[in-house]
Amino acid sequence: MRKVLFIIICLFSIVSLASCGKKTTTKEKKETITILESDLENQICDVASFLDGATFCVLNYSSSESENASSLGSGVIYKREINANNTYTYYLVTNRHVIIDGEKFKVYTSDGSTLTANRLGYSETYDIGVLTFTSYEKYNVVPFANIDDVKQGELCFAMGTPLYQSYVNTFTRGNVSGIRDERIQHTADINAGNSGGPLVNLNGQLIGINVSKLSTNSQGQADIDGMCFAIRVDIVSKAIDEIEGNNDAVVNPVLGMTVVDVNTVTVFNYDTFDDFWNALKEEYKEYYKGRYPDSIIDQKFEDTYGSQKNDYEARYIDLHAYNSLISDEVNSGMLVKLVVENSVCDVAGVKAGDVIVGINDVTVESQSDFSKEFFKNGIGDTIKVLINRQGETLTLNIAL
Repeated sequence: MRKVLFIIICLFSIVSLASCGKKTTTKEKKETITILESDLENQICDVASFLDGATFCVLNYSSSESENASSLGSGVIYKREINANNTYTYYLVTNRHVIIDGEKFKVYTSDGSTLTANRLGYSETYDIGVLTFTSYEKYNVVPFANIDDVKQGELCFAMGTPLYQSYVNTFTRGNVSGIRDERIQHTADINAGNSGGPLVNLNGQLIGINVSKLSTNSQGQADIDGMCFAIRVDIVSKAIDEIEGNNDAVVNPVLGMTVVDVNTVTVFNYDTFDDFWNALKEEYKEYYKGRYPDSIIDQKFEDTYGSQKNDYEARYIDLHAYNSLISDEVNSGMLVKLVVENSVCDVAGVKAGDVIVGINDVTVESQSDFSKEFFKNGIGDTIKVLINRQGETLTLNIAL
C-alpha cells in the first residue's frame, strides 16, 4: 500500500525521579522524593509561565485582502528593542515554511491579543524565518543555550499552537533523545501547528526550533512514537545572522533549484484526488480496525483530516503531475521541481523533472541526505550529483 499518512509533527515521554545516596527509612524516602518533585514542578511551571510570555501563534494569510488565515504555525521572541515612543519592536523566529508563501501575517497571544507582523526575511539555507512586530506590551525574550551544553536525556519543553488557534501556547515536556547533525531529536509532544515554536531546557533557554514529527515509517505504516525534531539552536543562530544580514553571517552556496522528496510526490500517484482521499481513509480505518467501531473510526478520520482536505487537494494538484517524470525503479531521492535560469544548477544542466539520487558518491534518499553532504562544501567547490532523468542515469558537475 502506498504511504498516505504523512510526516506531521511528536509524542509524549514520562520522566521519573529516583533517590540515591545513603540508606533511609521509608518515611525519609517519601519526604525526600516529595521535596524533589515539588522543586522540579515549580521550576517547570516557571518555565511554562516564562515561555507563555514569549511564544506566539503565527497566522499566515495567503492574500493581503483576506480576513481568514490560510495556515498557522508558532514562533518565539528572541530580541526586543525599545523605540522613542515607548513601544517595543520584537523579533520573532519561526520556520521558513510557516511564512514563505504568505502575503500578510499576524501574531496571536495567549491573552487573546492579535498584532500585525511583518516578514523580515527567511534563510535560503535553513528552515528558519523571522517576523517583526511592534507593541506597547513588554513580552519576554527567550535566551539561547549553548549547543555544547545540550545533553542526551535532559528534560526539554515545547510550546506552540497545535492544530487550531484555540490551543495557543500548549506546553509539553519530554527528553532530548539525540543530538543530530542539524536537528535535536526529542519526545516533547508536538503536532501540526507547532512548527516554529520553541524547544527549551529546564532553565528556559532555547535549544531548538520545532520543525517536524515522524508519524509513519518508510513503508507508510503509522507505528512511530516519540520521534520529534527541532532545528538546533546553533543552526537557528546562523540562520538569524543570515536573515538580519550580520557581517559574521555564514555564507553558503546557493544552487538555484526547488526540490521535493520523491516519496512525498509518489504519495499522490493516484488517478484522481478522490482515489487518493479514499486510500487515505481506508489506510486510516485499517490501522484502527478492531480498536474502535467503524462509525467511530469514520468520525475520527473526519475530525483528524476533514479540515485539511482542501490543503491535501491543493498538494495533490501541485505534485500529481510530477509522477509521470519519476521512473518506476526510482523509489527515493530528491525531485527537482524548478531550476532558476542562469543559476549554477541551470549552467550544469540540471532540469526540472530530474531526480537527484546521489551527491559526491553519497546516496540521496531525501533532502536531508543531500543537505548533510552539500553543506560540507563552500563557494568555489564543485559537487558531483547523480541524476535519474526518466530512466537515464547522468552525472553532472555543479560549480558552486
